Amino acid sequence: MPNWVTNKVKAPQEVIQALVNEEGRIDFGMILKFEGEFPWNGVFGDAETAAEAVLRLPVSDHPLVGGMQRESRSRFDLSKLSDESFEQFVQMLRNHRKTGFMHSMDFARSAWGTKWNACDQSIEEPGLAKFDTAWSFPEPVFLKLSQMFPEATIELAYADEDIGSNCGTVTFKGGEAVSREESADWNSMSEADQQKWQAFAYEVKGWEPEPDED
Repeated sequence: MPNWVTNKVKAPQEVIQALVNEEGRIDFGMILKFEGEFPWNGVFGDAETAAEAVLRLPVSDHPLVGGMQRESRSRFDLSKLSDESFEQFVQMLRNHRKTGFMHSMDFARSAWGTKWNACDQSIEEPGLAKFDTAWSFPEPVFLKLSQMFPEATIELAYADEDIGSNCGTVTFKGGEAVSREESADWNSMSEADQQKWQAFAYEVKGWEPEPDED
């Protein structure tokens, strides 16, 4: 399971509404849309491995992960794919040819900066929205949103469930991040900074501090 990052956005109402789909949900696809097709709810690992091998995509820079990917790709066998895995494999090739991405999750990681769409979301009042994302805040979405509304000031505060790490504030305007204050690596921070960012993260998350952190 990922670490969940809580995002709180303050912006003019029309900016917030640009994120909302017909179902009334915050949807990053309203800003950056995947132009391929992938009608499945999940990705089969064997289909993805086969597609990566055929497309000769680069492996991870991480030695262990890269080694595992090379091993998996060297052993893939199209004849052993189930019918549904084969259909996914074929659709991944079609998507990559059309869009440069195999499937919607592949697209999301690159285009949105986060693995999935907004979760556990709410529009608390006009101009204020809150939602969770996996592992990181969706900076590319807000850069694009800021390009669409160049005169608007968009303020975003985010905080990881790893309290005090991966958190901060970023302000967007004119298609750029015009200011940002973000936590450093936990082990490189002073005790005062650790306490500061812990307090910040608890506020953004809406959680009460742990008793030993009071």
